[in-house]
Amino acid sequence: MLRARKRLAAAAAFLSALVFLAGCSSIPTVGPVGTATASAGGSSLTQQLSYSPPGPVEDDSPQGIIGGFVDAGVGAGEDYTAAREFLTPELASSWVPNERVVIYGADPNIVPMPEPNVFQIQLEVVASVNAQGIRTESAPGTTETIQVRLVQQEGQWRISGIPNGIMISDITFPIIFRAHNLYFYSSTYRYWVPDTRWFVQRSGMAASVVNAMLAGPAPYLEGAVTSAFPVETQLAREAVPVVSGVASVDFAADVLEDSTDLNRQQMKLQLEQNLRQLNNVNSVEMTVNQREVDLGPPSSELVPVEDDPRVGKTQIGIQGEDIVFFRDRQAQEISNLPDVSSYDPREPAVSVGEMDTIAFLSGDRGTLLVTGPDKDVATVATGKSLSGPSIDPEGWIWSASAQGEGSRLIAVGPDLAASTQAGLTPSWLGDMKVRDLRISRDGARALLVVEQDGASRVLIAGVVRSSSGAPQTLTTPLELWTSEPVATAVWVGETTVAALQRGQDESLTPVILDPAKDNQELAGWDGSFSISGGDGPDDLFLQTAEAVYKKLGNGWIREIDGIRDPAFPG
Repeated sequence: MLRARKRLAAAAAFLSALVFLAGCSSIPTVGPVGTATASAGGSSLTQQLSYSPPGPVEDDSPQGIIGGFVDAGVGAGEDYTAAREFLTPELASSWVPNERVVIYGADPNIVPMPEPNVFQIQLEVVASVNAQGIRTESAPGTTETIQVRLVQQEGQWRISGIPNGIMISDITFPIIFRAHNLYFYSSTYRYWVPDTRWFVQRSGMAASVVNAMLAGPAPYLEGAVTSAFPVETQLAREAVPVVSGVASVDFAADVLEDSTDLNRQQMKLQLEQNLRQLNNVNSVEMTVNQREVDLGPPSSELVPVEDDPRVGKTQIGIQGEDIVFFRDRQAQEISNLPDVSSYDPREPAVSVGEMDTIAFLSGDRGTLLVTGPDKDVATVATGKSLSGPSIDPEGWIWSASAQGEGSRLIAVGPDLAASTQAGLTPSWLGDMKVRDLRISRDGARALLVVEQDGASRVLIAGVVRSSSGAPQTLTTPLELWTSEPVATAVWVGETTVAALQRGQDESLTPVILDPAKDNQELAGWDGSFSISGGDGPDDLFLQTAEAVYKKLGNGWIREIDGIRDPAFPG
């Protein structure tokens, strides 16, 4: 408890220092540096935060030098000059601070080893961020030991051996780093697919964003998304100046080799999508060797690209033995839908847009069926303990079936023919049992709840498709969360997920998961057993045996009685 209070006090002091210095009228030499930027739409003030921690104390002990180095991880200014002062000149010239960020919880322990001048930094690891800015959460209780070697130079201790990277507390991390979504095209070029990264909050962030975008998507999205820029495209200079709200992005000439008007227009759109999230950018100018690029006449093949697709307010569900729509606390019969009562329907899904394709499971969860207004009921797949269906924007219907120690994936096309792709079930699934499978609203990502070795894991994998849009396989996933048993999870935004966690007393607690934020635990509701999510984390619904409840703040209000298995389109 004392250690926690010390950490909170230190964070409060750090924040106070930032606020105080930000308010000073004189130019500070330590702390935040304010930069005023005029934009096309008026003037705005963007506060760039930097922090210059102290260097080594003269005649400090080895433990003091190591502790000072850890504390200096907050100082990104001038390429971590303060942190390098704790290193020998040889190591300081080769040490790569951005290779890895270890985000720790409890205060680090620094302990000596039997070998002279060798120490260990013992850390409780909350998460880590790699060189590409991709954050990976750690399971609760994860620890890590980092070995440090020191030498004396001119009577002063300095670090001569330590892995690349920095260490920052979980309280300080969101002060120093900022989450930013990179965007890539879906395979159809119809949707923007987000790729959440973390960047140090400092001047030059526009260049960091463009460089990260040019380097390509995170590994779990490789093959599932595309970029308008050719591989190995680079900036002509390591800067993206922003003047009066206009970001000037200058490339080398080879970016335009063999490019068409359509290619260049897609490049411009992608730059705008990636940079307009920054507070000081209103528009983007694309140049080559500082000459504005001729985009040509608007291409007829340039389709509008949808950002964070909406699913509306109408849900589908089961009332008695019928499949119905409902919204605004009112159930509505689906016109010209065939009678499905003999199938004892469970977990319906409906397509986006016209909402004219409906998939559902039989009562024993052994059959996947498809129907719709003025359509017959068709059996499209069979299996064991099938997961509730999900319909992607391309019209493919997804589910997972138990198979041996693991699961196999099922994808049924708009022609109601199941995919015969041998690699549709990826090898990494192994002995994981898929409890839930939901395709994102851009069609490029799959959300999976799996069980393995008694633990639940919430994963996001990329959906690799053929040129015709047929699913080929899922990429090796990004792990979003590992926890106690998770009953289900649903998309509630372009990066946000709502999961329903089962506690030891069998109660279910909704948790909001977002790679750009800390997990948010909501109030549970006794007797709830499923969840549905619409447009945003406030558009959440819990189902109990008697009624469906809607989120209100951190609580729940009764929405509609007698509806089971509610689901938004998708």
